[in-house]
Amino acid sequence: MLSDRQNKRASGLDYGVIVQTGWRGFSRNALVLVGFAILYTIVAGGVSFAASAVALKLAETGPRAIEGIAYGLLLLLQVVVHLVGSVALLNGALLAARGQTFKFGQLFKETKQLFNLLGLHVFAAIAILLGLLAFGLPGIYLSVAYWFSAFLLVDQKVSFLDALAGARAMVTPHWFDVAVLLLVIVAVSGAGILAFGIGLFATGPLAVCIGAAGYLQLAANLNEGKKG
Repeated sequence: MLSDRQNKRASGLDYGVIVQTGWRGFSRNALVLVGFAILYTIVAGGVSFAASAVALKLAETGPRAIEGIAYGLLLLLQVVVHLVGSVALLNGALLAARGQTFKFGQLFKETKQLFNLLGLHVFAAIAILLGLLAFGLPGIYLSVAYWFSAFLLVDQKVSFLDALAGARAMVTPHWFDVAVLLLVIVAVSGAGILAFGIGLFATGPLAVCIGAAGYLQLAANLNEGKKG
């Protein structure tokens, strides 16, 4: 028979354990995660600045082949930088939430999932948008139901369709619990904005680590339920 503590975990999420796990994982790897957040911001900001400069040049001089090609390549580079950054941060958060300590280079071990993650973002965005247009509620439901899909994709190395379906099946029985967890994560991220935005270099990765801890707890509860 399950204890009261186990029953609580099986029926929902233990927010205290999730936040503690995420914090411990982040603090154990804070130097790597904060350093990555700073580097990502510099690189992404530099590419975005270059794309804006080329776009301004095009607006002033009119369409020209060289600038047009350069602008297209910079837009593509923006997408690649975002995907690499997302996969690296998700992988680092999962390692941290599992209690591991890692080096900077280990963040990029799952970059082969780039195109898979791109498909996930595109499909999820379209599904959520259509849901929002269909009276709103389906879109709100999917925005929460799909939230763990990127973690599942990187963790289990499945296709983006399997990740979306798996996350939806995992979250749906605990939809309101996950929605509350997302509010906590948004609050943690928002705390970094209060410190003139600089705090986001720490609270951003911390929020993702808490999300990873929530994903791992929910996945563990699901596996325990299947065994029971």
